[in-house]
Amino acid sequence: MILFSTPIALLLLAAGIPLLLWIGWPRVRLRRLRDSLSLAVRVLLFTLVVLALAGMQVPRGTDRLAVVFLVDRSDSISAAGQQAQEDYLTQALAAMNPGDEAAIVVYGGDAVVERPMSPGSDFTPIRSTPVSGNTDLAEAIGLGLALFPEDAAQRMVILSDGAQTVGDALQAADRAAATGVEISIVPLVREAAPEVRVSEVRAPETVGAGQQFDISFTVSADEATTAAVTVLAGGEVIRRENLALQPGDNNYALTLEAGEGGFRDFRVQIEPPPGEDVFVQNNQLSGFSRVVGPPRVLLVSRTEEESQFIADALTALGYTIDRTTPDALPDGVATYVGYDSVVLANIPATALTQRRMESLRSYVRDLGGGLVAIGGPEAFAAGGYFDTPLEEMLPVEMQIRDQQRLPQLTICYVIDRSGSMSIIGPSGVANLELAKEAIIRSIEFLQPTDRACVIGFDTDGQLIAPVQPVQDRLALQSLVGSLRPGGGTDILAGYRLAADELRGNSSGRNHIILLTDGGAVPTGLLELSSSLYLESDITTSVIAIGGGPDFLQQMAEAGGGNYHEVTLVETIPTIFTQETVLATRSYILEQSFVPTLFTNSPIMSGITTMPRLYGYVASAPKDTAQVILRGSEPYLDPILAQWQYGLGRTIAFTSDATSRWGRDWVRWGDFARFWGQAVEWTITRDALSNMESQVRMTGETAAVAVDARATDGTFLNGATLSANVVPPSGEPFTVPVRQIAPGRYQADFQPTDEGAYLIHMFGEGENGEEVSQTTGWVMSYSPEYRNAKSQEGAVLLVRMASLTGGDVLSTTPEAVFERNLQARTGYTPAWPALLLAAALLLPVDIALRRLVITRRDVQRARAAVLSGSQPSAETAERMSALRSAKARADQAREEQAAQAAAGQRSRGVERSGDQADRAAVRAPGSPETRHPDRWRRRHHDDRRRHGVPCDWRLGRADRHG
Repeated sequence: MILFSTPIALLLLAAGIPLLLWIGWPRVRLRRLRDSLSLAVRVLLFTLVVLALAGMQVPRGTDRLAVVFLVDRSDSISAAGQQAQEDYLTQALAAMNPGDEAAIVVYGGDAVVERPMSPGSDFTPIRSTPVSGNTDLAEAIGLGLALFPEDAAQRMVILSDGAQTVGDALQAADRAAATGVEISIVPLVREAAPEVRVSEVRAPETVGAGQQFDISFTVSADEATTAAVTVLAGGEVIRRENLALQPGDNNYALTLEAGEGGFRDFRVQIEPPPGEDVFVQNNQLSGFSRVVGPPRVLLVSRTEEESQFIADALTALGYTIDRTTPDALPDGVATYVGYDSVVLANIPATALTQRRMESLRSYVRDLGGGLVAIGGPEAFAAGGYFDTPLEEMLPVEMQIRDQQRLPQLTICYVIDRSGSMSIIGPSGVANLELAKEAIIRSIEFLQPTDRACVIGFDTDGQLIAPVQPVQDRLALQSLVGSLRPGGGTDILAGYRLAADELRGNSSGRNHIILLTDGGAVPTGLLELSSSLYLESDITTSVIAIGGGPDFLQQMAEAGGGNYHEVTLVETIPTIFTQETVLATRSYILEQSFVPTLFTNSPIMSGITTMPRLYGYVASAPKDTAQVILRGSEPYLDPILAQWQYGLGRTIAFTSDATSRWGRDWVRWGDFARFWGQAVEWTITRDALSNMESQVRMTGETAAVAVDARATDGTFLNGATLSANVVPPSGEPFTVPVRQIAPGRYQADFQPTDEGAYLIHMFGEGENGEEVSQTTGWVMSYSPEYRNAKSQEGAVLLVRMASLTGGDVLSTTPEAVFERNLQARTGYTPAWPALLLAAALLLPVDIALRRLVITRRDVQRARAAVLSGSQPSAETAERMSALRSAKARADQAREEQAAQAAAGQRSRGVERSGDQADRAAVRAPGSPETRHPDRWRRRHHDDRRRHGVPCDWRLGRADRHG
């Protein structure tokens, strides 16, 4: 059977052949045979070209076999099973016949081509690493089918336990059978071993605040054993005990009190005895509940004095207040969801880890939470907020834009680069690398008019960068990057270099930041620190990693600076920024003033007058922020600013809420009203309560279905929604939401981490009404780890093999390449032969149309062949005639030249003589006179026949001759 890859091109035959017949049909009787042959050749030529364009393919018989191995590398295959797979592949490939080909596909949750289709019989160990937490046999079959060549018998061999968790393998096997592919199997059986797993955690979807409720869980065991069980709520252990497990399901229940409103996640963990468990991935499972209650605020402060007044005010207004310290803040987002707003009271960034700040940022930006930042001497720029998630969230910038109000600062960084600074801490980064990052961030905060120098020390001091302006920040930062760890520790050597660099410096402020992990001799350090401060007004701050000897703190006190004992090394960059701000002594303004109302806001609703404040931290408003209160002239710094950040709202109050700067405010009659309205503005509650969400997991995709109704109970259609998903890892992402039915919307995403997910739906309805809702969902562990002893996989493999006519090849690897399958017909493209034939016919077509071959031409050609190289009599006679004609022509030319030489005679005599000659030539009765045209034509034909140039003037001269 002939095939065409582009059959539509055959339409050119239907259109082109009739046109060729109409144009080239023989119409002259004498040329009918010749024109008919030319037409036939042209039609054949056109047909060959069209068949080539149509991709004509001709069948050809083949006798070769192509095999695709599907190798299961999911977690359900043990290490022994993986080794058995490679041994089997080695033996099977060694039995390949000449001309056969093989490919290898490695699969788990996805499929990867380990070896493309090729004829080699050598096997190399498998290097591909597919997703091992699931088994998608259907995807592997689909990929394997795409690797088969068309002209070979096709066999697929599956090396697996058959325990699929994603996809429909039977449907894929049906597709393979329809295309004539045989599926044979090599079942792998996991060694018998006991298994213990948490099968289920059950918690009510919604409970009321303060209500008691039960969470229950099931632990399944294959054999009787013991296990330590731990139950956690919000990351805190609420129960831990050893349980005696019986074979089968073991059910347990635990009564809890709901507490305040918000989301609560629960996690059950088990620890079986060593050697009595197959999978560790199924040893924990989570649950989720939402506690409904009044507005709840998390108040964060380091001391009770910083938050006492605002806590009393909010409690009086009916808010539920939870007080905590920076060290006790949660690391994850889920705990924050239980709060409507978070208040930070004079909290420095150095008291928060990077992860805590990122979790707070995700709570505000992605889940619509509220944040109120209250100032104090350790907040905002003075608290090291620069270039942190805190600055990103707030409506004010930490750098003052007016450079004229800041004195010139020269800062010298003295960095310990001893061998101990190369130690990698819990953050995963070496201490010296954190120090370099800290310097770079500090340089970014400096003004262009400021200056800086960098000094390193180990057993000696090294001047990395002398005192220089920070205008070329990149050049200075690149010098910082050249710091490398060295040997011992001599603080005095580096400190003296810094003193030499700063003495006599003309800057308004001179400051030294010393970073070290201790271990040095204190001789001379206190004296030099005191001398620099008292004699040259050069201050010194000390940052001691992991604590340090007492002389380091004494150095900072003697040098008029600050002492920082660092236990979390990741806070070092923030401390450097904080020190840079404090060194300027210009960001904390302590003076009496009355704030000026600059813009109306719901925060100031009903408030007409305000008392005095006695201090604040200077900052600059961001471009899109709304400044409500400003300070006094001439700076008009923001005192109260608000803005929308992501889905949430944040407020910055740069003064404080204590008797330090706000001693008149805490006695103010509208104090509670002011802070109540401020916190209330940051709260964005669910705008539409009649929404129901449901999350279902299908394969590797989670589908969030939302049924929404308007306030009158009708379907809410045409809403523009998005969904922010916060996974357990805390890195949120946004997915689009589409409407799939009246009032029903759906968003799909692919979860990767087990545990509790928060999903925040938000957007606008068709009429512009706000729509939002936050829900929770728990992703369990993969079905890959549910039942290691199930026989369903083996049954599935046998069904697939029988469906496609395959067999079980566990013990006969050499049978993989037996040629017992029906041979397939291959197809070869015919266009090269078609185009070659067309090219050979093209000269024939041209010859038939351009060349005329008479019978006499044929006779002459035959005579020439028969007579060899000797000329014939006819040819000799013709040559003799041509020579005579040439001689006469030469004589005529000579006579004309002689006549021209006699030109001395008069022109009249010459003319009369010439006329007499012509008259004599053309005498009456001569052929030239009777039939001049016939004579010229005959004369012309005769000269052309004999090869003489046909020139009428030459003919006349010839006659005269």
